[in-house]
Amino acid sequence: MNGCVKITILSDKLALPDFEGEHGLSFIVEADRQILFDTGASDLFLRNADKLGVNLKEIDTVVISHGHYDHGNGLQYISGKRIITHPCAFTTRYSGRSGRNLTIAVTRENIEARNTLVESREPLWLSERIVYLGKIERTMSFERELVPQFHFAGGTADPIIDDSAIAIKTAKGIFVISGCAHSGICNIVEQARKVCQQSKVYGVIGGFHMTEVNEQLSQTIDYLKETGSEYVLPSHCTSPEVINEFRKNFKGENVKTGMIFEF
Repeated sequence: MNGCVKITILSDKLALPDFEGEHGLSFIVEADRQILFDTGASDLFLRNADKLGVNLKEIDTVVISHGHYDHGNGLQYISGKRIITHPCAFTTRYSGRSGRNLTIAVTRENIEARNTLVESREPLWLSERIVYLGKIERTMSFERELVPQFHFAGGTADPIIDDSAIAIKTAKGIFVISGCAHSGICNIVEQARKVCQQSKVYGVIGGFHMTEVNEQLSQTIDYLKETGSEYVLPSHCTSPEVINEFRKNFKGENVKTGMIFEF
């Protein structure tokens, strides 16, 4: 089994010189095939792909981690692809803090008119090595109450049950790619271990949705160490203070738009 994983950062909050960042996330993930993982908040992923000399026309599959604008708004610029996401990804939802509408700007019907939409609550293998994890089981006690700050149109709390991720099987262990980890980064990693039937984790990258240095962070670090994780690269919705704590405990560097990681 080839252990190579390549991740190209098309959109994230930080950026290399000559690139532009945003509050959004979009990666190209390569193992035994290429996947576009999330599309960011705008057309920035397209512009940065051009700067990197990446031809997105060669990629036929797009995974949307969950139904927030900063991960799915770029869908309005995509056609002729297979779009994979959870069935609840197009639900209307709001921020409990600001009241901002967080819904993806393009409708399910619009996407279906231009693409092949595949909605799945179950894990879905995209190749021999890459799997979309489907609905994440929330079993970690310290991650069970992560999303009280979001709500639906009627005011009911939104647990963001559509939040998912992808995992890649490698000879060195599983590599996990997260969008925001509203379902908990440890819950996501645990599901990846179960679905991939591998206990060793090689690396984790993406949004962790963690902003405070607290007991949850300490337990998260302990858990990832127990899995054998070597590279941990939080980005996007993760605070600088939290990222710094992960830097103290694992290999990796600050994720920036324009970077290319090879593991």
